[in-house]
Amino acid sequence: MTVTSLDPVKPPASGGDTRQRILDAAMRCFSESGFHSASMQQICAAANMSPGGVYRYFASKDDIIGAIFEHVHARNTQYFERMAAEGVTLETFSEVGFSCLRDLTAGPERGMFCEVFAEARRNPEMRGVVDATYQKALALLQVALTRLQAIGEIDTSLDVNVVATLLMAIGDGLIVRMRVDHDLQFETLWPALNALITRMLRPTAPAAITQKSVTT
Repeated sequence: MTVTSLDPVKPPASGGDTRQRILDAAMRCFSESGFHSASMQQICAAANMSPGGVYRYFASKDDIIGAIFEHVHARNTQYFERMAAEGVTLETFSEVGFSCLRDLTAGPERGMFCEVFAEARRNPEMRGVVDATYQKALALLQVALTRLQAIGEIDTSLDVNVVATLLMAIGDGLIVRMRVDHDLQFETLWPALNALITRMLRPTAPAAITQKSVTT
């Protein structure tokens, strides 16, 4: 793969280095302690700032949580938009998928995925935002798969709605598993995962079908 040929996805404008510093510190605290256990005092200490300095940018911990979610959502949306862009091939589709999953499992936001989904179960407002985000990502994935079918890169008999749902589930499961099993390394798992997904999506070779039919 030539992942390095892709321009890195940049986070959205955050309103200044200080604001981003607070968000980075908060993500570390939330990853270690969870949304509810992490305190504003911990976040202030991790950011090496006074409470007054932090409250100049965020009125509460809930405001910080919302800002983190917006940041992660906007960045991940860029990945899905790349997957769905015109001219996509199965190779570039896989490369972008690699970058997205790598960031979610090993990047600064690692751990946020599980925390956000746990919070969405308790918080109806957060659940609405999470559901809307999921549906947008799913729709972009369906567009990407439809375009890949149109150029013969993946099997046209596959239902893109079902495949998109399965790919999202695989990614979600991997993120959660790596959150609880710290010995797993994404770069080690990716070659096998990529091979499995590629074989699942590639058009079935007629010759292989014919041979199988003869042998059976």
